[in-house]
Amino acid sequence: MIQTLSAQTLSKLALQGASELLARYQQGDRSFPRSCLQYAFLRGADLRRANLQGSDLHGANLRYANLRGSNLADADLRCADLRYADLEGACLEGANLSGSHYDHNTCFSLGFDPVAAGMQLFE
Repeated sequence: MIQTLSAQTLSKLALQGASELLARYQQGDRSFPRSCLQYAFLRGADLRRANLQGSDLHGANLRYANLRGSNLADADLRCADLRYADLEGACLEGANLSGSHYDHNTCFSLGFDPVAAGMQLFE
């Protein structure tokens, strides 16, 4: 049986920006797939184990963000600021990281190659 969602239900599921994401995360919600968060200000955000699969985070400020164990598969992270971010254990499979910034303080999972992913070292 295929279930259809009403426009009202869909509007409740859609994020209205970074502030709503953070508020819902604080309330225990961890599922935000395919969210539109272009140029979102998420500096220092605690988003451990968040599901952001397929989300648009193009140009987002994720500096100092804790994304440990998050699902960022197929996410658009082009030109995002990931300096000082913790991405250890994060799923980055299929994520577009072209032009995103990282530094020597950015934590990646063992074996992840930021240069091969198209990221730029920024110091």
